[in-house]
Amino acid sequence: MDQESTELIWVKESCNIEVNTTDTQAAVSLQAGLELAIALVINIAIASSEQADGVSQELLQHVNTAQRNKQKIFIYNTKDARVTTTDTDLAINIQALLQVLIALVVMIDIL
Repeated sequence: MDQESTELIWVKESCNIEVNTTDTQAAVSLQAGLELAIALVINIAIASSEQADGVSQELLQHVNTAQRNKQKIFIYNTKDARVTTTDTDLAINIQALLQVLIALVVMIDIL
């Protein structure tokens, strides 16, 4: 998984400009947690640790996501402006991994 975020805010010949920006990229840690949970469930379900590792690796090698976000804000010859940006990246494959985890748990009747 690869995440990249680029933000450019350019203020020229302006006064009383307030800029608030938030960039939250949580997908990497969520994906790692879900991958660990899937691997643990597979290890519980399959008695052979070598076979479980192989199944986990085969399943998780298909997960590949790239996110790129670019924002450019130009403020020129402006007075008393407020700019607020929020950039939240949560990858679609997080949902897919969660669905895989739930399906595995249901299949081996852990709950």
